[in-house]
Amino acid sequence: MTTQTITSAPGDDIQLCCLGENGVAIDNSKANDGIKAGEGHDPSLHEENTKDSKTRSVGETEETNEYPTGLKFWLIILTMTALLILGGLDTNIVATAVPSITDDFHTVADVGWYSSGFRLCTCAFQFMFGKMYKLFSIKRIFMLANAIFLVGSILCSTATTSAMFVAGRAVTGVGFAGILGGLYTILTYILPLRRRPLFCGVLGGVESLAVIAAPIVGGTLTQSLGWRWCFWINLPIGGVSLLMIFFLFSDPSPGDTSIGFRQKIVKLDLLSNLLFVPALTSLFIAFSWAGIKYPWDDGKVIGPLVTFAVLIAAFLYNQHRQGDAAALPPRILKNRSVIAGAIFGLCTNSAINVLEYYLPTYYQVVRGYSPSESGYMMIPIVVGATIGMFLCGSGTSTIGYYTPFMLFSSVAMPIFAGLITTFGVRTSFARLIMYSGVSGFASGVAFNAPITAVQTVLPIEDASLGLSIVLFAQNFGPAVFIAIAQVISMNQLATNLVRVVPNIDPATIQDNGLTGIIGQAPANRSMEVLGDIGKSLSETWYLAVGLTCATLIGSLLMEWRSVKQKSA
Repeated sequence: MTTQTITSAPGDDIQLCCLGENGVAIDNSKANDGIKAGEGHDPSLHEENTKDSKTRSVGETEETNEYPTGLKFWLIILTMTALLILGGLDTNIVATAVPSITDDFHTVADVGWYSSGFRLCTCAFQFMFGKMYKLFSIKRIFMLANAIFLVGSILCSTATTSAMFVAGRAVTGVGFAGILGGLYTILTYILPLRRRPLFCGVLGGVESLAVIAAPIVGGTLTQSLGWRWCFWINLPIGGVSLLMIFFLFSDPSPGDTSIGFRQKIVKLDLLSNLLFVPALTSLFIAFSWAGIKYPWDDGKVIGPLVTFAVLIAAFLYNQHRQGDAAALPPRILKNRSVIAGAIFGLCTNSAINVLEYYLPTYYQVVRGYSPSESGYMMIPIVVGATIGMFLCGSGTSTIGYYTPFMLFSSVAMPIFAGLITTFGVRTSFARLIMYSGVSGFASGVAFNAPITAVQTVLPIEDASLGLSIVLFAQNFGPAVFIAIAQVISMNQLATNLVRVVPNIDPATIQDNGLTGIIGQAPANRSMEVLGDIGKSLSETWYLAVGLTCATLIGSLLMEWRSVKQKSA
């Protein structure tokens, strides 16, 4: 006997029915009434109904939940917003503080890890926190993640060596991994499903604004108070947020109480995490060196790649061996919407990051803008993305479906990303603003749809695991594809500039910087050099165009499920 979900139209109530051997639909509620009345029935019917009730999707348990309202609700949302702002700032805040940090530590050897250390750990610990939110108290794990984030901020603020600073950035990244997964898990308990897309859009827009504003904030703090204040500011805001969660958020459940603490630790699948973190680290190292510092066939690149392959193979074998007890249970990985959301999220966020990573370089080097002016020129793409996120959230809450927004985004993103590849030395100011703005809108209009999809299709007890997969994809993609974009950029620059600057190669460009390369060119050919740099950046942006095209795979694969459906 199987269970089916039957709905007649978007917004209609869901009816859970069991199909008997003759295919006749039996209403569960009537079947249960029959059981209570002692009528004749299949003995397995009650067991099936009990089993089904334990695997209801998030949307099907709404009427049994009590949600916070009024001031309490808005204070929780304010707390979430503050934490996302801190995390967004920490993602990029070191960009303008690096010169001051390296002056203090008297070394530039670890500069690449000042940002990568944070991103790596945010990515690598998503699965562990996803499992922790399933097994333990959501409130306690979220507070633990907040505390880890604050400890990392203290390490960064008080660092006396570059190695200590990198360690602090890594710890902060671990904390933000837990915060990010916890925020969207908590949303499932404080909001009905039909209202979540709107708030996901608002929170996503806030995080995007924080990421783009980070270099400006970092530069201001570094210039006025010193670079350490880029991290000291996390303590009062994070501390207040910790207290707000403690007093305001009512833990929906203490976790799985059927097993003891030791059994829960075993179920965390720590072995998988011990394999996964160094595997990702090896991959990051390989991509940061390949084609720039060392050729692809150099042993120093091949070694980390082989290490990654061995460790990831061991990780996958352990996942298969563990089954449903694994960090990534097969039932979650095989879910169509989770797969689609991961593909869409990885490609969308990667494309956005590749565009945003090189736009400031274009503005400063090719167009001659100052660092602060280039920061302001990023506002259109962020405003466009924020408007898109809000439209997707409000639209999904209104019509019920998120898949149409994904399809629209997959069609629009390649077009507008392609327009950005036309940026040159003489592109008009109006086109710079318009093209970047509409590109941001196209990417933002479905950015949070995968998160909504996971919350819609998975049982509520599995929501945190599904979210961890989507959030991992959104963080893993940029880390890999920005490294690939750097290789493309350096090689294209070397190819295009060699006719003006003899004997140039990627290593020379990395050592001297684009400004230094321009200084080496003959004065009468400076415009030609700028044109070649602009061409090289455009060729790098083709990677973003390809990624936006790949999002169509996720959009077409995504199920058509409504957030307005509810249990009968």
